[in-house]
Amino acid sequence: MNVGLIILYCILGAIGALLLFMIIRTLATRPKKLEVSKVVTADVDKNEVAEILSGAVRIPTVTAYNEGDDQTIFLKYHEYLEKSFPLIFARAEKTLVNNYSLVLKIKGSNESLLPGCFLAHQDVVPATSEGWESDPFGGEIKDGFVYGRGSQDMKSQMIASLMGLELLLREGREPVRTIYYCFGHDEEFTGKEGANSIVKYLLANNIRFEFVVDEGGTMIDGSMVGIKGKYVALIGTCEKGYADYKLTATRDGGHASAPKKKSSVDDIAEAVYDLAHSPMKRTFSKPLKEMFRQLAPHMNPVFKFFLVNYDILGCILKPVLGLINPLLNSTMRTTFAFTQLKGSDAPNVIPVKASAVVNVRINIGETREDVVKHIKKVVGKNIEVTELEDTFDPSPVSLTDTETYATLVRSIEEVYENFVVAPYPFIAASDSKWYYPVSNGVYRFTPFVYGLDDQKRIHGLNERCDIEGLARAVTFYHRLMENLCY
Repeated sequence: MNVGLIILYCILGAIGALLLFMIIRTLATRPKKLEVSKVVTADVDKNEVAEILSGAVRIPTVTAYNEGDDQTIFLKYHEYLEKSFPLIFARAEKTLVNNYSLVLKIKGSNESLLPGCFLAHQDVVPATSEGWESDPFGGEIKDGFVYGRGSQDMKSQMIASLMGLELLLREGREPVRTIYYCFGHDEEFTGKEGANSIVKYLLANNIRFEFVVDEGGTMIDGSMVGIKGKYVALIGTCEKGYADYKLTATRDGGHASAPKKKSSVDDIAEAVYDLAHSPMKRTFSKPLKEMFRQLAPHMNPVFKFFLVNYDILGCILKPVLGLINPLLNSTMRTTFAFTQLKGSDAPNVIPVKASAVVNVRINIGETREDVVKHIKKVVGKNIEVTELEDTFDPSPVSLTDTETYATLVRSIEEVYENFVVAPYPFIAASDSKWYYPVSNGVYRFTPFVYGLDDQKRIHGLNERCDIEGLARAVTFYHRLMENLCY
């Protein structure tokens, strides 16, 4: 027989065997059976909690971006919280950190247990009335929503977590595990004055946590990721790194009436174009692989086949997923977003220096050093690359094979019917990144279902919180604390 034909048969046989293996593996992957027999409820007065959130929104705790800005509004906010949650504050040991960050300790009956910690940030991004349907700091309640800046990000989650414990205390139940609330005051501006200072305080007092729960993981309609008839709850087990880099080009300037062949503006434009079209490689990080494993059994047959066999089909899957959805693309690679360009201050002057700032979100498994090497390689030696302040590498990845994580998953399943829960790499930044020195179990989860419309409202116009969703978030925290702290 012809040798070439024999080789062809061998190749086809190998391909067939591999395909059969992938099909069998796909068919063998089935959803686990939920042990939850019924959805858990709590006695939540949705009107009460909506009014509390409305009042919180009316206190404009805007992030202080400039040194010397008046931040005493945060003290007024603390007074409001104390009035709204009297049972918690009656029991809590209250500590102010760096003047405006708030730490509450509610002592449990079993001091041999490591405490649990619930995070939230008090600060909100600025908002003017232009484009809003109501006063951004009016806390208006209408059509089943509480409107205003911070109603989503993230006073709603703070209020829900506090109300969860307040209800347990109203029921006459005291916690077994000590509970901490840690509320930073500058999360929207890196958290270095708030969360960072809180962690320094915790370390100085030898305080460690069994777990830390913060904002981050989202709840979405499963159809967005190929899961029909169900919702998906994602728990952030880590978060990407953050850095800003300034690219600077320098050439002789001059009058715009006599331009030379090339200017600093030409150089910086080329650098921006080259870097935008030379991204870093897509990779499947550990938390992304875990997400695939948890979601794949629930997906339609085509999606399921590819995700179950991601280790074999990665070369196809990575570019396809990257093209399907920018959010999925962001979970697989370091991203570059150009945000600031600077040239001449006058329209008829060719500048000596031109610059661009690129905002970089660093993928899990990569570092700022990797990013700088990539940027310098792409833009060339004639472009100066400067790392700006307030940068950090990706966070560590929290464990998912622990009892604490399993309890978090179970608590979600007990409150939110027909949800698939999975870990994932959080692509934005949160206060959570500071807490790894005091806990191995740092998790990010936002217990609100946000459609595409409401996702656009975060940091945008007409931010709002669904009151029914707010009441359910209270139920979630009530149940989570029952399971973890009682």
